[in-house]
Amino acid sequence: MHETTTLLFDEPGPQNTEATLAIALRRAQELSLSTVVVASDNGKTARAALDLFKSPIKVVVVSNPPGMALPIAKLHSYLPRFQEWRASLEAQGKTTVSASLSEPTAAELTTAGAAVLRVDWRKLGAYTRNDLRALECIGVGVRVGVTVSIAAVLAGTVPESADVIALSGTGFGGGGADTALVVRTASRWRDWRVLEILARPRIGPPGE
Repeated sequence: MHETTTLLFDEPGPQNTEATLAIALRRAQELSLSTVVVASDNGKTARAALDLFKSPIKVVVVSNPPGMALPIAKLHSYLPRFQEWRASLEAQGKTTVSASLSEPTAAELTTAGAAVLRVDWRKLGAYTRNDLRALECIGVGVRVGVTVSIAAVLAGTVPESADVIALSGTGFGGGGADTALVVRTASRWRDWRVLEILARPRIGPPGE
């Protein structure tokens, strides 16, 4: 029998990043895991992970293809905090928000010791048969955490049949990390497993 702690945050968002990374590090050390896979759109969460996770733990940063952006109209707005963030972007005259690491940021993270890769959405969709949306009933962050782990395996950066920590957030709700998982990778999608949910928002955002 395994007894673990799960953090259930009252709200999703970047204010949960420190606690999410802390419980992920603790569990990685308890299980002697060697890899943490981090979803990152702007590099902030990736930098925080690099500051916390040290050798022999490898940090793998996964982002969208270069130049990907999202219309501000699609940003989460179901919480007052998200509404304020969206309004501040609109006040600056912005119509889109970056959904991908810039090349300079990717290079910076690589120099700092991370393995940085981009999601190949076509390959990922073929591998999973686009069968990931159902995970959003547990949380958007759960779906994102599994997605970036798959991307890392398909890129050859993470091996099959390995247990890894996956860190993610609520996507386009302001960044940061609020979800931490222990994921077991596999060669076939049907054999993947989410072994543990270490942290997630109790109630997440609408599906993206």
